[in-house]
Amino acid sequence: MKIQILSGKRSIGGNFIKITDRDKCLVFDQGLRFDIMRRYYSFMISPRSLAELRSLGVLPKPEWYTDAQDIYVTHMHLDHLGALSNIPGEATVHIPNTATYELMEEKWRMSPSWLNLIPRKYYVNLEEVTPFEVDQNGVEAIPVSHSAFPAYAYLYHGSDGTVLYTGDFRVESYLTPEEFQVITQGPSLLEYFEENRDLRVDLLIMEGTNIGSSRTPISPREAIATHERIIENSETVVATLHSLDLEYAATLAKMAEESGKALYVTSPQLAKFLEGMSKLAVNPRLIEEYAVDITLGEAMPLTAIEENSLILTSHHDAVDLLRGMEANVLEDAAVIISEPEPASEELAEYDVVANWMARLNVQSYRIRVSGHYYPYQLKTILKTLNPKEVKPVHTEKPELLQHLVNRLSS
Repeated sequence: MKIQILSGKRSIGGNFIKITDRDKCLVFDQGLRFDIMRRYYSFMISPRSLAELRSLGVLPKPEWYTDAQDIYVTHMHLDHLGALSNIPGEATVHIPNTATYELMEEKWRMSPSWLNLIPRKYYVNLEEVTPFEVDQNGVEAIPVSHSAFPAYAYLYHGSDGTVLYTGDFRVESYLTPEEFQVITQGPSLLEYFEENRDLRVDLLIMEGTNIGSSRTPISPREAIATHERIIENSETVVATLHSLDLEYAATLAKMAEESGKALYVTSPQLAKFLEGMSKLAVNPRLIEEYAVDITLGEAMPLTAIEENSLILTSHHDAVDLLRGMEANVLEDAAVIISEPEPASEELAEYDVVANWMARLNVQSYRIRVSGHYYPYQLKTILKTLNPKEVKPVHTEKPELLQHLVNRLSS
């Protein structure tokens, strides 16, 4: 069994892991390198073609796909999903959820930017993964909590041993364990290993996004308490989020229900996701101005939004949304700016959004719960997974992560 980490050894994003095992050749993730994109592109300079992105190293090289029969994607963030149109030959791409991909593909296709290059696929066959089942390639998908839903880690049962590739994950979810199991049909990664102590991990390929970061490690529980205080003391609350961050969206929807606020959304994709989560008792109303080619209950015009409401929107739509709202609704309003991950994908300019909020006389708060585990949780992760060997990926500080792993494992 040969394992190659062809990209992602020293970058946050752009993972490309290739496993060759006898007659099988598998790839895990094939993401974009947003760190390289930032070097060459800006608001004024945009990518011209996939070939250009490949030449710069933003997209994986064609030769990396040689003999690859199956490609497994952990979640739909572009630094992991990449561009299916970049795959140079026939292959089956295993994705977390087909419906989610189709919604995102529709959004990308309509984009006036380089994102419209993403959805074009020529040789690939899409196949949705089934959690907790070992497939024909010996790959088992295990749900993880992340700022994109659904997201999976992959456990490969190989001829020489097992390889666990975590993708991106966090230890604590916005949802309770019971709620998480409702929407994933099973436990999260660490809970699964706690319940199945006979599972062994010979090689753990683990992300380390927050290793070396000095960012305050805010947990979902702490963030929820802060949100509750803001919502309790404001008539109208606008919260920004990534349209794939369903765990966060579902939590905000519950807060709206508990506080008696009407729930509105500006994303048709998010509206569809939330509507499908009937077991979590969410009932969003789509704002009419954003209802592009979608029928979802009763779409409400922006001018008809009630004062006692919670509105979920994107960073791009937040400013236009508030500029179009009635003055009386903004009298006692607050905006919660949640940083998405990856921020480069959203091209979010938080200071610009905050400046507009101040100009509109609306108070804003910037809150971020990472979609990745925090360094202090590494001990718990290693104790639960008990790997024989660890290889860092998706980090700018691989030596630090390796040092911490060695110290905690000794």
